[in-house]
Amino acid sequence: MRAVLVAIDNTPDGALLLPSGNYDQWDVAPAIPPPPPIPHGYRGPHAVLFTNLGMLGMNLGLDVRIVDQIGLANPLAAHTARITDGRIGHDKNLFPDWMIADGPWLKRYPYIPRYIDQDWVAEAVEALKCPQTDAMLSAVRKPLSPRLFVSNMLHSYEFTTYRIDRVPRFELARCGLPMPKLDTPSYTGLPATGP
Repeated sequence: MRAVLVAIDNTPDGALLLPSGNYDQWDVAPAIPPPPPIPHGYRGPHAVLFTNLGMLGMNLGLDVRIVDQIGLANPLAAHTARITDGRIGHDKNLFPDWMIADGPWLKRYPYIPRYIDQDWVAEAVEALKCPQTDAMLSAVRKPLSPRLFVSNMLHSYEFTTYRIDRVPRFELARCGLPMPKLDTPSYTGLPATGP
């Protein structure tokens, strides 16, 4: 717990904190800075990606968004397909690339950890533009009004059964969206060898 509090204090401009594999540090994807002039006392948005929601929620306060990759409190992860024979309630796993794509975070190297694929992030940004995904996320993220309440009731079955693919490229194909321009050249196979 101390490490996440230290990481938040060390990133006053905001950041997405990702678990690093040990309990003494967090990997950071910084928030997109606001345009100048930056107001005095500005504190950027913070979010933490972690499975254990309770301990973080108790210690971090209401100004930090806590998201999980297994879909208990994350509508995007909740709409992925179940992992076969997974533990009930913990049988989904959304890659952290989606969390970077879905927030106000810098989305390219050197700002994201090297184990995150910036091409996957770019594909996930485009995949989030799928009209059905946008409608599902809007149903839970927009302020609840009488009109939205009725709309959610009418579309509840559709939203409940809606699923996205964990792999952004497959989600783009499923939704019929074009591939974004990527920085990494396509794999063309091994070079020819021999005499």
